[in-house]
Amino acid sequence: MVATSDGPDDDDERVTGDAAEGESDPGHDVVVHLQAAALEVIAAVRAVLDAAEGVVRDPAAVVTLASSLAARARHGHDESMGDDSEGSGGVQHIPVS
Repeated sequence: MVATSDGPDDDDERVTGDAAEGESDPGHDVVVHLQAAALEVIAAVRAVLDAAEGVVRDPAAVVTLASSLAARARHGHDESMGDDSEGSGGVQHIPVS
């Protein structure tokens, strides 16, 4: 029998059964850990769904974010190239004989 809980932050054991208090059953411990992991996965999926819902409701915000990130990436790329008076684009050509 499985006890229900309100969320992944509950610290009580979620599995109920015939094991007496204080007994250490490896199978019981495995189930408790698997339940906790499953609740964390569910919480993570909810967060992804919330983000996806935000994209669907306001796609302009995503375009603004993507444009900002692209501009920052271009700016960082330009700074990393340094001052190149030959205009070679930061590539050094080495002749091989």
